[in-house]
This record gives sequence, C-alpha cells and structure tokens, in this order.
Amino acid sequence: MRNPLVSVVLVTYNRAQALRQTLDTLVCQTLADFELIICDDASPDSTSAVVAEYSRLDSRLTYHRNPHNLGMPGNLNVGIRLSRGQFIANLHDGDLYDSTLLEKWTTALEEYPTAAFVFNQYRMLAPDGTTKIIWKEALPSIFSGKYLLEELFFRRPLFNSPVWGTVMARRTAYLEGRLFDERFGFVSDVDMWMRLADKYDIAYVPEPLISIPSREKLPRQFYLSPYDRRMTRMFWEARMRHYKGRPIRRFVELGRHLTYAAFLRTYYSLAEAKNEVKRLFSRC
Repeated sequence: MRNPLVSVVLVTYNRAQALRQTLDTLVCQTLADFELIICDDASPDSTSAVVAEYSRLDSRLTYHRNPHNLGMPGNLNVGIRLSRGQFIANLHDGDLYDSTLLEKWTTALEEYPTAAFVFNQYRMLAPDGTTKIIWKEALPSIFSGKYLLEELFFRRPLFNSPVWGTVMARRTAYLEGRLFDERFGFVSDVDMWMRLADKYDIAYVPEPLISIPSREKLPRQFYLSPYDRRMTRMFWEARMRHYKGRPIRRFVELGRHLTYAAFLRTYYSLAEAKNEVKRLFSRC
C-alpha cells in the first residue's frame, strides 16, 4: 500500500463533542493525500463512538486508543510511530483548521527543503465565535533556527513560545533524534521546537490557519503555572545546548536566564495572589 504524503496525528482526550467540529474541518481539506490518525489517550467519554461515525464515511481515518492514559507527549509519540507520511502534522482536539491548512503547510516544506517544520499565525476566538485576536510573528517565509532561538525563544522572560503545539514537521527531522520528551509534560512541544531549531531552518505561513475556541467554550485541560519549573529547566537546557563551546556567551545567558526565572516566579506569585483575591470577593 502506498504511503500518504501527509500523516495527521490528532491527539485527543475526553473531548468527544469538541472533536466533532475538529474532524469536520479536517475531512474537507483541499489536500487529499493524507492519513488521519486519531490518538485517544484512554478517554472515558464517547470519543470512540464519535470517531466510528467519521470512519464509516472516510477511509483515511485510523483510530488508536491507548490502554491507559499516557499524557500528551506520550500520546503524540504513539501517533508519530504509527504514521507513514513524509510530513507529519501535529493537531489537537477542539481546534478548528482552515481547509487549506495541509496544502499550505505542505507547499512550504516542499518549497523550503532545509526547514524542519512549518507553523503559522493563530486566531483566538471569542465565546460567540468571532475573532478576538490574531497572534502573529513578524517573520519571513523561511528563516534560520538560530534566529528563532536567539531572537525569539531566548528573549521571552515568561519562557513562552512563539510556536504553539500545532505544526507540520518532516518525518526525517523527528526521527533523527528522540521524539517528544515526556519529562516536560504538556509543554514538551516547546522543547522539540528548540531542539529542531538548533539544526534546521524554520518555515512560516503568515496566515491565521488555525482557530482556537475561547476558554469559556472549551476549557483548557491544563494550566501553565504548575509547569513553570519544567519550562525553566527546558529553556536552561536549550541555552546550554545552543551556546556549547562559547563560554563567554554561556555566562551572559546564565545571567539572563536567572533574571527571567526570578521574573517568572514573581509573575506567577502575583497572578495567584490576584486570583485568590477574586475568589475571596466572589464569596462575599
């Protein structure tokens, strides 16, 4: 059997109803040469029944259910190992995808063979479904991984990422090293982008091809504050890896890293204090 050009790995957990709208945006993609692997992380809801409905209508869908919950990186790694395509798209349940997403991602990676992965702008939706904000970066269609690390990742005091968890990557880039590092939990994708940026160029599509529902409509299944230490560790490892053999620059980055880490602790402490005050007033 011929391998598809693209493998879409869609990770899902306990979001059966939200999964429907995601699948609706994937089965009508303008690029048809893809397989869709739905990796269910042992959902207790009706996810399997929802997928069965779509599988009867579209033979490109494959359903895999883990026997027990692995967490996001473990679930994603399972899907990557099951995939057969030259390009692998990591997608999440609940998100809405433009019909041209796979086509434009594929075009970018074919046009720029030195790029490990491609990402794009993101559209955040208000509760009524209208556009609340578009997250964008002032980036060209192709740029160096060095630029992504030194000018974007390493200049963010909150240790956040310009690349979110939904991208398309080359199979060869993923399999060259280890897959997603489960030490970092839900934010292990950030570690992956920084590791790939150390070796490859990056492609960018300056269009909001992915829409993300509001938290009111689709609550997040994780919160960032418990992951601050993991993020701090991840960025420390990335800095030391990137500046290996450059002791003076490493020393400079050590100071920057410690400053940002202190800022991050203060930021979360103030945020938690603010939330506690809100909770107290809400009881009055």
